[in-house]
Amino acid sequence: MAEAAHSYWSASKFESIMLCPGKMVLEDGAPDNTNDYAAEGTAAHQVLTWALQDERPASAYIGRQIHLDSRGKPCDMAEAVYTFVVDDDMAMHVQVCIDYVIDLKGDDGIVFADIRVNYSSYLDVEEHTAWGTADVIIARGNELIVIDFKYGRGVEVDAEKNPQMSLYGLGALQAYQGLVADFDRVRMAISQPRIKSAPSEWDCSVEELEAWATGTARSAVRSCQVASSSNQDDAWREAFLRPAEKACKFCKAKATCPALRDEVWNATHDGSGPADAGDFDDLNVADESHIKVCNSAWISAALKKVDMIEDWCKAIRAETERRLLAGDTVPDFKLVQGKRGARQWTDAKVAEETLKTMRVKLEDMYDFKLISPTTADKLAKAGTIGPRQWPKLQTLITQNEGKPHVAPVSDSRPALVVTPVVDDFTDVTTADDLA
Repeated sequence: MAEAAHSYWSASKFESIMLCPGKMVLEDGAPDNTNDYAAEGTAAHQVLTWALQDERPASAYIGRQIHLDSRGKPCDMAEAVYTFVVDDDMAMHVQVCIDYVIDLKGDDGIVFADIRVNYSSYLDVEEHTAWGTADVIIARGNELIVIDFKYGRGVEVDAEKNPQMSLYGLGALQAYQGLVADFDRVRMAISQPRIKSAPSEWDCSVEELEAWATGTARSAVRSCQVASSSNQDDAWREAFLRPAEKACKFCKAKATCPALRDEVWNATHDGSGPADAGDFDDLNVADESHIKVCNSAWISAALKKVDMIEDWCKAIRAETERRLLAGDTVPDFKLVQGKRGARQWTDAKVAEETLKTMRVKLEDMYDFKLISPTTADKLAKAGTIGPRQWPKLQTLITQNEGKPHVAPVSDSRPALVVTPVVDDFTDVTTADDLA
């Protein structure tokens, strides 16, 4: 049987269904739309694929347009909902992954880019229901290497025992074990160049990976199958819906999930009970005696819930908009016309020629902009800027330090050492000051 347009046992969402088996039931029939960030990631992946297949640097595609439809799939310009132009920044980050691939390939490796792999036999499910697309697979000696490229700058993802990477690794084994070589080990890597230049890597033996598949992964599949075949009552919700940041982050049903609604209520109301429709009627604090200073432990516990709650709020807004656009009614809300977009030429070439006939001066016609340090660096590497000239330019380049921001302790970046402001002052108090 031919593979379906979407993988039921998707590698990218497998960790979330391991955490919340009822997720797939609630998501059934939900619209399959993308967003700006996911679409931008797809565009960057396209550049990576072109560069590896053509054996060219990412900079070769600067200026090329990539059109995507509402689901984030490549399409013609007429059908495009998202259009991205490959710029210096995108090319620079994609090149980090390309350089990493070239380094791992060495002189004797074989590279497969943007390859669909099937891992159904390991999950013991129908062939057309379990597949995914691996960004890069490298076969080298007795090692099979699978690389996933992530263009987002949000959350750092670890490759160690990562379910998505494990399924890609199993799919690569199912495709190439014994055909290309006899592999003993599988190395899995996640390249996130907008977060850090060094990829996250984890390797294990083929036996260890297959044991995970026939044990943990198959057990997760069975739980989801039981959830799909059971009656959806209060007991079902208690057994199969388990709200958590990783489970809910990309869930298409988060706006309507009753368990997530209750989790948000408990997090914001200190576990004071379930959320019925009327529970949101009056949230006013009776008097100031209810307001207490929160200690660090409470702040830590609350912060761990913030991302999940913020995602839920965004999902509620998105679901409201989707229903109104579909012609449904949402009490107390309506659709209105937003702010008009920026003005632009219908045909830039025609506008340019028309301005020339008006004898408009060049300095008035064009906005000249100095090239960026990144572009200058590429010109230096290409020899356009000489080896003696480039050091002079380097002295004129500055780069702001990243601003401090909060991250979980699992983040690989070292913690900043912050000196209390009081330590920056010298005590000049004298005995006379105290008299």
